[in-house]
Amino acid sequence: ITQNGKFVAETPGIYTLTAQSSGFSASKKVKVVPRNVSKRLEVVGHGTISNHNTSDLWVWAGIGKHTGKDFAVTGTHSADGEAYFWDISDPANMVIIDTIKVDARTVNDVKISEDGRVGVISREGASNRKNGLVILDVSDPFNVAIITEYNDNLTGGVHNVFIYEDHIYALSAGTRYDIINISDPANPFRVGSYELDTPGHSIHDVWVENGIAYSSNWSDGVHVVDVGGIKQSEKSRARNKFNPFLALAGQGSPGNPTKLGSREDPNGHNHAAFPFQSESTNKFYIITGDEWAKSVPGSPERIYQGGFHFVDFTDIKNPVETAIYQVPEVGSHNHWVKGDTLFAGYYQGGIRVVDISGELMGNLYAQGREIAFFKGEDPNGSTANITNVWGVIPYKGLIYFADLNNGLWAVRLVDNEPLGTN
Repeated sequence: ITQNGKFVAETPGIYTLTAQSSGFSASKKVKVVPRNVSKRLEVVGHGTISNHNTSDLWVWAGIGKHTGKDFAVTGTHSADGEAYFWDISDPANMVIIDTIKVDARTVNDVKISEDGRVGVISREGASNRKNGLVILDVSDPFNVAIITEYNDNLTGGVHNVFIYEDHIYALSAGTRYDIINISDPANPFRVGSYELDTPGHSIHDVWVENGIAYSSNWSDGVHVVDVGGIKQSEKSRARNKFNPFLALAGQGSPGNPTKLGSREDPNGHNHAAFPFQSESTNKFYIITGDEWAKSVPGSPERIYQGGFHFVDFTDIKNPVETAIYQVPEVGSHNHWVKGDTLFAGYYQGGIRVVDISGELMGNLYAQGREIAFFKGEDPNGSTANITNVWGVIPYKGLIYFADLNNGLWAVRLVDNEPLGTN
């Protein structure tokens, strides 16, 4: 129940609303019905990785002679610096078609340019401590080639990367993101950086859309930065459902990243952020994801906690958290939004698909907004029979996800069968 009297029910039933003022009162009964959004996730395909832990993934469409085919790339965690390239044109029979190995212990992040020609993989734990990034020619995913390495002032390790319009946004030593021009991929050079000046500041991830960068900065929360956005008029923004930060765009560039807004994270767990323009309400949210873990007494195991926070940035000067989606027994990792649906990786909680249509308020999990969940367990995985979902990407009607313990999956939503049928 909000201070201005709005309420949202978590349990179907009859609710009585009462208003009181100056000795007078009035009541009204409201019937709340179930959402009935439940579906199930059906496995379409699975590519097992049994010798290494799997980190992040990216999915893209082939170009040139491979037009009409689809591909994916997955990284490896705490392994030997490998990244695997997959042909997923037949999702039921996805197959590794090439492997790139670099000097690293972990290839944490993998990204492909929008035109499908250039890839980038991050490096951590290199034997020579040159933990930069590696730029790849992926125009022929069957024969991926290393174009060059870029290590300049990135020796502290690159945890996450993003490619946007001939630039790589690369985290450096967990303190900032550097902006690297790759208009000529063989000759990359730094053009800018974005770093906070708060005590003990740190950063985990950055995501770029429409020339606006959204960085996740743990306790400093989410920062919204103009790195080349094209300014839109208020009239055009309303008509085209553009996010309100584009009304301020035009101040920054890759060489001059300019802050447009931010919101601190009072819990200190801001791990990932994804912009969300609600198709049903036209409100603009940034969905911020937690990541934190607690130790299990007497065991090296850690239990991940946290969820996703819906921060309404429609008024960018007064962002307000209006809702949260949090599964009680497990913790969140990476997420993606398509339409009015949230696709979330939930570590041991598997993959979660959530209805985020309409006005968002309160605890979305308790309101029955979860459409489906799935735990991909595999006896032949690097850790047998335990799911540990890392990242999720909806693509061409399917949902692809990487599982730390067992590789790459493709699933799809199907309606639940009526009771009494097989």
